[in-house]
Amino acid sequence: MKDGLKRQRFSCLELLPVELLHEIQLYALSHHLPCTSGSLHQIFKFAPPSFKAEYIYLRLCGTTDGFYSKALRYPLCSLEVLRFIKQYTKKTEINIIVIKTPKRLFQGLAPRKYGSMWTDQDHPLPFIRGLYSEGFSLDIHSMNDYPLIKAVHTGFETLVQFLLEKGASPAYKDNLAVRVAIRRKDLRLVKLLVERSESGEKKTKKRKLEDRVTITKDLLKLAVKCNTQEIVDYFTQEKGCVPDMQTLYLMH
Repeated sequence: MKDGLKRQRFSCLELLPVELLHEIQLYALSHHLPCTSGSLHQIFKFAPPSFKAEYIYLRLCGTTDGFYSKALRYPLCSLEVLRFIKQYTKKTEINIIVIKTPKRLFQGLAPRKYGSMWTDQDHPLPFIRGLYSEGFSLDIHSMNDYPLIKAVHTGFETLVQFLLEKGASPAYKDNLAVRVAIRRKDLRLVKLLVERSESGEKKTKKRKLEDRVTITKDLLKLAVKCNTQEIVDYFTQEKGCVPDMQTLYLMH
């Protein structure tokens, strides 16, 4: 009986004008209302960015510390929504400083299958670039360099390059990003992580820059164990890493 009454209430809600439903949600600020039925879910999913921005802003109203970091955790917070939120915060004490990189942007990344290649239009790269163009600065290290490690794991080379340019460190956690690239047997990614390159305009004279990572005997041993000869040659011949006795034994 009670379940029947609940269903009846929700069916009545669905008959209300969309604008009124938006007003109800902005008053209730409920996580659950859009999930109560398929129809309501569609209504709120396709709500205008201004409504979504107001909803997030009201949910976080009173929060000044980490406001934008928390706002970006909402899956509905697109770049367009973020622009509206910035309008709401203009007359407040909320400042755009450095924000924590939202983990949700990288959780869905997975290695490409069947030889398909990543492009600079693949998610989440356009969104992250958009954040910078909107005046935000991401704390790339806020999740123990999870974004870089995830990008390396999936072979998303363009994203790896972008994160490195923004200060991500492949040396973090005992060169974990490099280790992941070695296990992928991906020499291009290993070189990208290890070697710095000058950004900006091409110069006639190349200047040797200090590597981001010092190639250790442990990294060389891992390359040998992974049976990736081209990375072994790169470490020994180009980077001058000398194997220890145990690694020499594995090499023969």
